[in-house]
Amino acid sequence: MKSMIPFSLLASALFCVVGCGKPDFYKCSGVVTHEGKPVPLVQITFAPDLIESVRPPIAISDENGKFQMTSGREYGIPPGSYTVHIQDPGAADGRKTSTDPGYLYVVDRYSNLKSDYKYEADRHQTNVELKLDKKEYKGPKVKTEEIKNTTDESKATPPKP
Repeated sequence: MKSMIPFSLLASALFCVVGCGKPDFYKCSGVVTHEGKPVPLVQITFAPDLIESVRPPIAISDENGKFQMTSGREYGIPPGSYTVHIQDPGAADGRKTSTDPGYLYVVDRYSNLKSDYKYEADRHQTNVELKLDKKEYKGPKVKTEEIKNTTDESKATPPKP
């Protein structure tokens, strides 16, 4: 019985050190800008460079470009390296979206296919400025041609017999 006590203490100490608790989350909030101006109403996704079991952190900037990242139900983001992706949340819902050239540039240049903007989550940051300024895209060529609607039967020419 006496030999079990040291083993139990060692096991308890090891469990406390290793733990099974949830990961730490760093606060991450700030403003999205393009050429020094705030970018309103864009969805910001931090795509993890190493895929983890947590949801990718996301936020939607307000009318002043301000945002606060969340990971599922947690405020903040887990430690790690991320690529920042920008999307137009209104376009996904079929709503009217901004036609501002700066907005359109940011949504295109920092999309899931083209973004090379990196963010390192290694501490709490409450005044982050995501500067999404113009810079040359050096990645692989992305197909950008317009897709024609082939399902509109009203304008279709009937096949020749």
